[in-house]
Amino acid sequence: MNENQLIRSYMASHLKAKTFAAHVACCIRQQLLQFDRSAVVHLDHGTNFFLFYGQALGRSFQVILTLAEVEELKAEGPYALDRYIWYELEAKGISILHMTPYLQAVFFN
Repeated sequence: MNENQLIRSYMASHLKAKTFAAHVACCIRQQLLQFDRSAVVHLDHGTNFFLFYGQALGRSFQVILTLAEVEELKAEGPYALDRYIWYELEAKGISILHMTPYLQAVFFN
């Protein structure tokens, strides 16, 4: 396990759902901006939900999860939430343009 994966495992185990979801949203936002410099990505959260939305690669997207779902995904693995969101983005027509070290960690760990 490399250092980034070790840190991510620690984060998934110890951060609260809102904080962890915000970190994951930041990682996905950075990746989308690498693919599309004009991407716009927002994160909102309330008492019991997490909303990730915006526009990238000419497509609008919205992913909403309850904080209980975020907790379940955190328990599945350190990149399970990222993976879930990327699959949702793909279903909305936002494709992965190429594999990066971050995306390799998301899909192959």
